[in-house]
Formats: sequence, C-alpha cells, structure tokens
Amino acid sequence: MWVGYRMGGGISYFHNNQARHYTAGQGLPSGAITSIARAPDGVLWVAARDGLARLAGDRFITVGAESGLPLRRARHVLFDRSGRQWVAMQGGVYSRADQHAPFRPAWPSGDFKNISLAPDGTVWASDADSYFRMQPDAPAGGAAARPAFAGSDMHYDRDGNMWLFRSGGLERRNAGGSAGQQQDLSGGLPQSFFQDREGNVWIGSSAGLNRFRRNRLLTLPLQTLFNHPAIAPASGGGVWAGDRAGALHALGTEGERRSVLSGRISALYRDPDGVLWAGNDEEVWSANAGRVERYSLPAEARSYEVQAMSRAAGGGLWVSVVREGLYLLKDGHWQHQPPPPVTMPGMGDQFPTSLADGGNGVLWAAYIRNQIVRIADGKTDSYGVEQGVDIGNVLSLYRDKDYLWAGGERGVAWFTGERFVSLHGRNGEMFRGVSGIARTAQGDLWLFGTEGLSRVSAQQVALAQRQQGHEVEYERFDAHDGLLGAASQLRPMPSLVLGDDGLLWMATANRIHWIDPSHITRNPVPPAVQVQRLAIGERRYSPLPGLVLPKSTSSLRLDYTALSLGVPERVRFRYRLDGVDNDWQDPGTRRQAFYTNLDPGDYRFRVMAANEDGVWNPEEAQLAFSIPPAFTETAWFKLLCALALGLLLWIAYRLRMQHVTRQLRRRLEDRADERERIARALHDTFLQSVQGLMLRVQTLIKRLPPGSEAALLVEKILNQADEVLADGRNQLNGLRSVAAWQHELPRLFSELGQQLREEHAADFALIVTGQLTALSDAAGEHLYHIGREALFNAFRHANACRIELELGYAQDYITLQVRDDGRGIPEPVLACGALPGHWGLIGMRERALKIEATLDLWCPPGHGTVVAVRAPAAAAYQRRRSALRRWLMREAA
Repeated sequence: MWVGYRMGGGISYFHNNQARHYTAGQGLPSGAITSIARAPDGVLWVAARDGLARLAGDRFITVGAESGLPLRRARHVLFDRSGRQWVAMQGGVYSRADQHAPFRPAWPSGDFKNISLAPDGTVWASDADSYFRMQPDAPAGGAAARPAFAGSDMHYDRDGNMWLFRSGGLERRNAGGSAGQQQDLSGGLPQSFFQDREGNVWIGSSAGLNRFRRNRLLTLPLQTLFNHPAIAPASGGGVWAGDRAGALHALGTEGERRSVLSGRISALYRDPDGVLWAGNDEEVWSANAGRVERYSLPAEARSYEVQAMSRAAGGGLWVSVVREGLYLLKDGHWQHQPPPPVTMPGMGDQFPTSLADGGNGVLWAAYIRNQIVRIADGKTDSYGVEQGVDIGNVLSLYRDKDYLWAGGERGVAWFTGERFVSLHGRNGEMFRGVSGIARTAQGDLWLFGTEGLSRVSAQQVALAQRQQGHEVEYERFDAHDGLLGAASQLRPMPSLVLGDDGLLWMATANRIHWIDPSHITRNPVPPAVQVQRLAIGERRYSPLPGLVLPKSTSSLRLDYTALSLGVPERVRFRYRLDGVDNDWQDPGTRRQAFYTNLDPGDYRFRVMAANEDGVWNPEEAQLAFSIPPAFTETAWFKLLCALALGLLLWIAYRLRMQHVTRQLRRRLEDRADERERIARALHDTFLQSVQGLMLRVQTLIKRLPPGSEAALLVEKILNQADEVLADGRNQLNGLRSVAAWQHELPRLFSELGQQLREEHAADFALIVTGQLTALSDAAGEHLYHIGREALFNAFRHANACRIELELGYAQDYITLQVRDDGRGIPEPVLACGALPGHWGLIGMRERALKIEATLDLWCPPGHGTVVAVRAPAAAAYQRRRSALRRWLMREAA
C-alpha cells in the first residue's frame, strides 16, 4: 500500500509488515501529495505540489519541461484503457500516447482540479463546478467546449454507477442512465469516496460519514408522493397506481410512464380479461383499450368507499362497499346481496374486506373476526375458528392454481378443501398483518405485512402442506432492504401484486416499491470475524496468543464481532468453547458469549459469522486461553483432602470400635452376672431341695423291708432322681460356661433315645447322613433342645411303636427330623400351632427362628407325626474367620 501525505508531503510504502518512507531527499517533489497511479508497465507515478515524478528503482525522477510539462502544481495523474497518460496540471490537462512521447495540451483547456476515468473509457475533467469530456486533440471546426455535468468531483463504483460531488450535495447516476438522483447526505460538502469489498459506498462529507448500500426493495423514483395508493398489475408489465387525491398512473421500474385519468381511487382491480376496474366513494369505472365506462354507486352506498372488487360469473362484477356490504354489478344494474349468516355481535354493518374469484362461479369473501365466506350458486358456506380460521381480522384473499390463501392480522392460512390450516414460521413467526399475498411461477410464496415482505420457498410451502405444524424457513425484507413504511391494514388492498413481467409490486402509505424475485441482490462476501476482548467482571483482556487468566476464574465474557458493513444488523453468529460446549451455540445476532462455572484448564473459543444472505465465513476466529488452578484446585490438595478424610474415617472407626467393644463387654458381663445369679439360685434352692428330698426318700427306704417290691421301686426312683440331679448340675455348669457342640449332637441324641426307650415301650433309631461338621454353639444347643422336645413328645404322647431321629449334614444346610408311627397330633392343635397351656411347640419354633431355621410339623394319615427342621449352613456350621475379619473383630473378641 502506498500512502501520500498532504501535510508536509512524502510517501510511505507498506509491504510484508515493513515500511519505507520517501521524501524530497529521494527525488520526490516537495509539497502535498495529491495523486498516486500505477502505469500499465508497473511504474509508479506521483502528482505533488511541485510537479510530477515517477519511481525508478529506489529514487523518484521528476518529469517536467523535457517531457512537455510546465513547472507547475500537479493535481492528478491517471492512465486510460489504451495506456494513454493524463495529467491535470495547474492551468490545464496534458496527455501523451506513451511514455516516450512528449505531453501535449488536451482539449478543452482550462484550470481543472481533477480528472476521472469512466467505465466506458472516457476521461472527464472538472473545474470548480462542471465536468467536461476530455479529448487528446481539439475537434475539427473549433467547436466550443460545453460542460456535460455539474459537479466538483466524480467517482464510479464497481457497477458503473456515477457519483457526482457538488457543493450542495450528492448526485447518483445509474450505469447507462441519463437522469440523476439526488442522494441524502449529512453535510452539504462531499469530500471523499470509498467502496468496500461488499460493494457499499462510503462518502465522507463535511458533517460525517455516509454509507450507501444496494437495496433489494427498490423505490420508484417519483416526483410526488402518493396518499395510500391502490395498485393493480398492468398488462404486459408494470403496475397501475392511484390514490384518493391524484390520478391513475401507469408505472414501471424507471418511474412514471404516463398519467391516464384523474380521479380519486380507493380500490383497483384487473380482471382476467385485462380490464382495469377502479372505485371510490361515488362510482366504479372500467378502463379498457382507452374506453372508460362509469357506474355510479347505489344511492345508499354513496359516500362510502369501495373496499374490494372481483369478477362474477356471466360478466358481472362483485363490489364490496364499506359499511353497506356486498353488491353485484351486472348489465349496469346493482344488486345488493344479503349479509352472510356469520355471528358478529354488534356488527350490523358487515362488509367483505377482500374478495377472490374461486373459479366456476365461486366467490370467496373475507370478513373481520376470523370469518371467511364461500358463495356459490346462491349457497353460502361460512368458515370460522371451528374450521381453522384463526388469523384475526382477515385482510386479504389470494387464489393460485392449487390453493386459496388468506392473510390476516395474526397470520396466514390456506384452504385444503375442507378447512383452513395456519402457516407458521421458524421460532414461532406468525406473519402478522398480511394484506398482500402472491405466488410466483417458481412456487415461492410472498407475504407483505406489518413486519415487511416475507419469502417462503416452494420447497418449504410443500413441506408445510405435507407436514401439518411444520415451521417454515423464510426470508424477510424490511427497512434494511429499502422498504419505506409498511403494508396497509385497512384499505386500499391488496398491498402486494405480481406483475405480468414477474416483478412484485408493493404499496405502503406513500411509496411504491418493487423487487425482481428471480434476481435478488445478494452479498457473496463472507464476513471476517474477530474476537475483540475477554472480560472478567470489570477487567478486560486483549485477545493475545497464550492468554493466561487469573487463578480461580470461573465466569467470563467474550466479545466478538464480524466485519460485515452491508447489513450488520442481520449478521448471525455461532460459537463454541472447546472443553465446555459439545456443539455449536446459536446466539443469533448477539455479539457476546457468557460462560460460568469454568474449571481450571486450557480452552479454545471459536466463533463464525454469516452475512445477511447466510454466507458463512470459511475460517473461524479463535482465542486460546488457560485458567491455572489455585492450590485448592490442584491434585495435591485433593490428595491431601482424601488423606485427611481417610484419617478422620479411621479415627471414627477406632472410636466406634472402642464404643462397640465397651458395649459388648458390658453385655457379656451382664449376661455372665445373670447366668451366675440363676446358677446360684438353682444351686441354692432347686438342687438343694431335690437333694433334701432324696435324703428323706433314703430314710424311707431304710424303714422298708429289704428286698421288697416297694424298696426296689423306691430305689429305682432314687436312681432316676440322681440322674435328674446330675442333669441339673450339667445345666448349671452350662449357665456358667459355653458348651462345645463340635460333634456331640449325635451322641447326645443317642443317649437320650436309649434312656427314653428304657422308660417307654417303643423302639428308637438314630440315623446320621452326610459328613459330620462342627456346629456353632448356638446352633448345636438349639437343635439339641428342639430334638429333645420332639423325642419327649413322641415317647410320652404318641403311643408309637417306633421312633426315628435323622440328622442330615449337607454342604448348604443341616436337617433334623423326628418321625414316629403313633397316633399323630389332633387337627385343632396343628391348626393352632400349640396346645393351650403347653409351651413345647412354641419353644421349638422360637429356637428355630434363633438359627434362621424352618420348622415344619405334619401328620401323614396313618403314619404318625413328622417334625422337620432345616437350618442354613451359614447359621448352623462354624466358619473359620479370615485374617481381615479376625483383625477387624479383635477388639470385640
């Protein structure tokens, strides 16, 4: 980039992050630099206050009298398409065909400030007020030079449009056009011109900076403004327009073509035969091939404006008049139609807001409050909310070849043949205040409402009609695209029509706009994205590589923007923070990203942007940053916390074990004290009393005759008493110590069975299956007492001939069965589970529960009684403790 300085002179050259400066010492003419140009051969030329120079190697060489130039101020230098060099000097313009030829004065002569090259190759020069077309030589015949344009400076944009600077403003001339358009400008003195990469034109003026961009919605260049114009398509292209105060105009994209008739107009309608109909508050008239026919409104309808019109079958015309309702004009006569049977309380003056020809003699009429009426063959069908009409006041009806469309204050709907279905846009868009609907040959649906002009593609329309409830994608054109005003919400309507030339025409309060649906101006330049800053509270950080944030940072804000100057209000973004976001976030047009609850680590923020036409930039802007952990967030701190927690748990465990040990020791001591107390009580009372009884019985024996039957019987009773006393002492010893039941259970049952066999006339058998396994003390004791009680019951009460006791040692359980062939147990006892006043069966069940065993008791018919006990191995067998368990239980032991 070459930069010339007006204050003090000099030139700077910037390339590859390096700068080189040229001054008068390198041959550059002194004074302000006014123009820099590069020749077709690549040589750089400079116009300065003190002359013209070219760059040769590392120095500038002044070009002056030896080349035919006067030693005066140089103002401008340029090269045209043929390679001819032009120089504007103080006092005149000079040119030469090539660099080897001398300069010669150009025509016309004069003191020109600057020169410009037009896209067509012509050269223009300007004095203080006017532009002249320059020629290398004067024309034959000595014709006088005449200015072509008024202006002090001239610029051309890439589209070939001319921008003329004037002391009083700015004028723009379209490429190939002759008429100029005055442009609004802040400040009366334009000074500088620039066109950016997106095609926007920037004008610097005496009061600031002005931006001009291409409008997609073009406004007709008219000298006068309309007063709520009504529009209708003109045959062959263009549009008819008229309003309440002016005449009927034929308009085209270039502006007004002609004015046809004078008269106030509140509604326009072109029928399928090309006849134009107009209406106001006095009459309805038609214009066809220069022939005008007028029809005065009925007396009761005069002073009320015509709202809408539509063709009727048989050559008539349907006319809606405000307040009076619907009329049929046929053969010059008016026929008032009765109001439709719609329920609108308090609305006696019902009239259609819009009419549409449904074909085959069908007329569609729209009303306020969600009402649409179909009239055919004298029959009227009404459609309301129950039939899907939920768009508020219906403002417009439009029929294409496939569907009838209705637009209203709260949306748009189409008729399926049975009911109306509402159209919904993305993000809940309703398309409000739609008073104009059109559908192009490509199938795109265009809606003109209070929020602007909306385009729904044919594909989206088809998808919405196939999938009810589908939210369509749409494109919106509004004030950013050149729209001035909004669609009418009362009359005239429709506010949007499709011309025969394929252009869409729309009317606002005082303007008429148009757009070519097949050639919409697009911005193909993707926006450049930039991350501006990172903010933590009030502290801001520049987006530098290797950015390290303060420790313990958890919340931050990222500011970003996109360098798109066409319609910056529509630039959309998407971003993601690697390490936090799993997918791209869509903030819409917001230029900030917020993140909270961030952990220490490395992050990379990425952001992309799309311009107003959805063109995304191929390269995303990135910012890498890191958040170092505080000491409390490091792995060492977490490890220390884990160790401290483990230590606390170990201390709590030790304290708990000590507490449990004390409780267990206290319980064991209490139990031992209780056993000793019971033992003392048995020894001091029961056993001593039995011993005293035995001594008295022995005294009795001495008084009996020796060898007598009574003496023998008493002797036998004494022997049994000795055994009871021995057993009592054994039980007393059991209270004072814990018995060992390793393998004693079969022996104890054998001895008990033999003893009972001697006392009772019954056979006894002991059966042991499986491999004998040591039992726990509790299991052995409880199983012994259950079996002992069962044997006692069998010998004493069963009246059995054979009694069996079977012990089964299995791997997973141990079983105990006592079987007899006696008389069994009565049904009431089995049902109750115990004999009233006796506790044997109850005690057996309680002991079984102590060792998690099941006890079953049944009496097979004719086979005596069976008592079966089944205890799981985990509760019955002794288990060797593991080393860990022995260590954990050492305190309790």
